Amino acid sequence: MDNDNNEAVAVETGSDEAAAPRKRAPRRATKKSADTPVEVTESAPAESTGDAPEASGDGAEAPARRSRGRGRGRGAAAAATDGDASEATEQSEQEGDSAESGRSRQRNRKRGRGRDDDFDGVSEDDVLIPVAGILDILDNYAFVRTAGYLSSPSDIYVALGQVKKYNLRKGDAIVGAIRQPRDNDFSNRQKYNALATIDFVNGAAPEEAVVRDDFADLVAIHATENLGLNGRFDWVKKGERVLIDAPAGHARTAVIRDLAAEISSNATDAHLMVVVAEGLPEDVTALGRGVRGEVSASSYDRHADEHVTVADLAVARAKRLVEKGHHVVVVIDSMTRVAKNQLAVIQGQRPLGDGNVDSAVFSAAKRLFGSGRAIENGGSLTVIATIDDQAAGFPGAVREELLDIATGVVTL
Repeated sequence: MDNDNNEAVAVETGSDEAAAPRKRAPRRATKKSADTPVEVTESAPAESTGDAPEASGDGAEAPARRSRGRGRGRGAAAAATDGDASEATEQSEQEGDSAESGRSRQRNRKRGRGRDDDFDGVSEDDVLIPVAGILDILDNYAFVRTAGYLSSPSDIYVALGQVKKYNLRKGDAIVGAIRQPRDNDFSNRQKYNALATIDFVNGAAPEEAVVRDDFADLVAIHATENLGLNGRFDWVKKGERVLIDAPAGHARTAVIRDLAAEISSNATDAHLMVVVAEGLPEDVTALGRGVRGEVSASSYDRHADEHVTVADLAVARAKRLVEKGHHVVVVIDSMTRVAKNQLAVIQGQRPLGDGNVDSAVFSAAKRLFGSGRAIENGGSLTVIATIDDQAAGFPGAVREELLDIATGVVTL
């Protein structure tokens, strides 16, 4: 009876002590020889209850234990340890596979779309297709416009790494090559082909574009060299800014066509560019066939931003030619329509004259028209632009802004 009571007390004591984790069990006096080493354990309470798995399941911290005399506790701990190790190994393998899959997707993404800051080299087995066009640099990307000055499905994507490497600018004439797409090539999934090599920039080696002058840094002087025109435009000099004040219509379009023909015939040393914003399709066709020079046009069925883009890119192209020392003449029809479409881009479909007009509308028009200047030591940009002859409303506001910076006015 005493032994049974002692065991019951021991069991109750063990249960109470098991509830308080990480406490040392009392030692029991045993008779051992002097040569026998003393073994100290910490798991006596857990051994008496046999509830180690339930304790760890309740959230209590279950450290690794060594049990004395019985192998059941040691086997359970070993099994739990082996299970945890196997689970950790499996989780590590899954994380490794996931990381490798992520790296693969990142590499694929870099091949397909992530060409913003760098571009791939050309291997020996690549087949190259030559391309050419005008470079248009937007906020975060760039394209070579291969079908004039407006966007088209045949445009070529240009990595920003190429733009930075060769100091490319908006309006540069690019001659290069793209890779012929292969089977299962990631580039087949892209909307645009990417420019693989650059052979010429404005007719010269691309390395020369790195050290060229900027148009904004060129020294402007008063124009002194005559353009060589006759009649009402005989006073126009290279590098001047001329306004043609006339009502819109076929009469003004005919004057523009005759003026362009005279410039191409008499000013043979000047590069002629004709820009038509929101023009009639038949007028665009007539100018394209009758003018010996570059004609960049957007008919009235285009969006407002395209009318602004065609004028902006054409003037940028003219600046790149002036940087090389050329004389360029840009004829724009009309600055009133360019400013009106710029207003539509900024403030949406709000009617003209509804509220205050954003000053950015006038600054864009003045920037394009004000690009005309004669350059010291060679080169000039002559801008001849038409405006509506209205003195009131939005056309009148545009007229007043441009009259302030014009060097001459021709009234029709």
